[in-house]
Amino acid sequence: MVTLSDDEVALIKAILIAVRGIKSRDIDKAIVILNKGNRPSF
Repeated sequence: MVTLSDDEVALIKAILIAVRGIKSRDIDKAIVILNKGNRPSF
């Protein structure tokens, strides 16, 4: 079992709330943007 401090619990909770608020379309857009940035330009 892992023991977390109050700060760690608050951070994890904030991350989970933020992820829950992200819409799938926004995630898809972000993936497209990241993929464009990672393509090698020859």
